[in-house]
Amino acid sequence: MIRVCVICIVVLKFLFVAPLIVAQENGFTSLEGPYLGQEPPGITPEVFGPGVISVEENFEHSAAVFSPDGTVVFWCTNVDWYTEKRQTGMLRLYFMKMINGKWTAPRIAPFAKDIRVERPTFSPDGNRLYFESFSNPNNMDDLDIFVVERNGETWSDPEPLSSVINTSAIERIHCFTGDGSFYFSRNPFTRSEEIFVSKWVDGKFTEPEKLGNDYNSDYYEGVILISPNEEYMLIGQIDTQHSSPELKISYKQADGSWSDRIKTPYHCGGFLALSPDGKYLFMLEEGIYWVSTSFAEYLMPMQENTD
Repeated sequence: MIRVCVICIVVLKFLFVAPLIVAQENGFTSLEGPYLGQEPPGITPEVFGPGVISVEENFEHSAAVFSPDGTVVFWCTNVDWYTEKRQTGMLRLYFMKMINGKWTAPRIAPFAKDIRVERPTFSPDGNRLYFESFSNPNNMDDLDIFVVERNGETWSDPEPLSSVINTSAIERIHCFTGDGSFYFSRNPFTRSEEIFVSKWVDGKFTEPEKLGNDYNSDYYEGVILISPNEEYMLIGQIDTQHSSPELKISYKQADGSWSDRIKTPYHCGGFLALSPDGKYLFMLEEGIYWVSTSFAEYLMPMQENTD
C-alpha cells in the first residue's frame, strides 16, 4: 500500500518555494517549459507552483487546470482578504500563459475580474472554459455554470449555460470526458444531490440524464473525475458535509459498469484535474498539489484480486 507522508509533503513544499520566489522576483524568466518547469512528481504528492500558484499567504480553492495544449493554466484563489480565516468569499480566477516557452506572471482573468469563480474546467478541445459563479450575487443558493469562448488570444464575456443545465438549484461541475460528455450535479451536499451527464452535440448540450448508483452513492460525491478514455473514475467521497473528502477510484468493466470503489492513499479538498497527457493528477490540500497517476495502475490489481 502506498503511504503518503504528510511531513515529507510539508518539507517538499518549502524546498521548492525559494527557487520559484526568485523566479517571481525576476519576472518569471526562469519559469520555462511544461508545468512551470517543475520536476514531475512520483506517487507522493508535491506542492505545485509553490510561491507562485500555491502561495502560503493565500487560500487556493481549486485544482490547477491546464488547457489541452498545456500552455495555459487556471486556478482559483483568495488574495489579501481574510485568508487567515480561510474564507472563500472573494475567490478570483487567476491564470498564467506560456509564451515562447516562458510563463507569464499570474494575473486575474480579465473576463472574471469582478466575480467570484469556482471549478474552472476546459472543454476537451480547449475552446471553452467552464466555471461556477452566482447568477445573482445576493442569492448564495443559486450557483450556476458559466462558459467563456476562446477568441484567438482572448476570451468572450461569461455567459450562463441554458436552462437545460442551469436551474434554480445549485449546479456543480464535475468533469468532461474525451467525447465531450459533461458530468455535473444538482443540489450538492443535500439529500437531493443527483449527478447527471449531458452530451455536447451540434454546439449545444443535450437533455441531462440522471446517473445510477455508480455515481450517486449513499455518500456525498464532492467531486468526480473520469479519465478522458473512461478507464477509471476518481471520486472525492465524503461521509458528512464537513468531513475531508477521501479519494477513491473505480475502474470501467468490460460490460460498461464500474467496479466497487477502492480507497487510494490520498485525500483531496474537493477539487481534481488531470494534466493534458493524463500523467498527473492535480488536487487541493493545503495549497495545490500534484501526483503521478501511476497509482491508478498500482491499485488496479488490488481491485481485480477482490472480485
